[in-house]
Amino acid sequence: MPKLVFFLLYLALVVYALVDVIQSEDEDLGGIQKGFWIVAIVFLPLAGSIAWLVVSNTARRRRRSSGQQVTGFPAGQPEPARYERRTRSWEQDAAPLAPEDDPEFIWLMEQAQRKREREAREGASRTEDAEPTDADGDGRQRGEGHVEG
Repeated sequence: MPKLVFFLLYLALVVYALVDVIQSEDEDLGGIQKGFWIVAIVFLPLAGSIAWLVVSNTARRRRRSSGQQVTGFPAGQPEPARYERRTRSWEQDAAPLAPEDDPEFIWLMEQAQRKREREAREGASRTEDAEPTDADGDGRQRGEGHVEG
């Protein structure tokens, strides 16, 4: 019976050490990677478990004395994310100070001028193509309504 109790305590120590390594934070590892700790506990169960308990407890005591959070899951409120301020494309380009400095405004004015010139040409060509009306002003063109015979 005492052998069984010692075996169960030994097994509990190894399982506790493995679970503690897996759930530990990077600050508790003592500068050694988690994978190494797991291999050490699996292949050297007693020595690896005791070494882990000593190293992790020492690291946790140091953190506790420095005021950092030691235990708890979840590990409290996370710090807010900090990103560089993004500037939008319209914020990057400074707005022109005067309309003459704005290429888009100049382009729009050129388009409007071209449209006015085109409409003026079209209006002039329409009046040249139309036949003159009679002097009576009734709107009838010459030769209309007259039968020669």
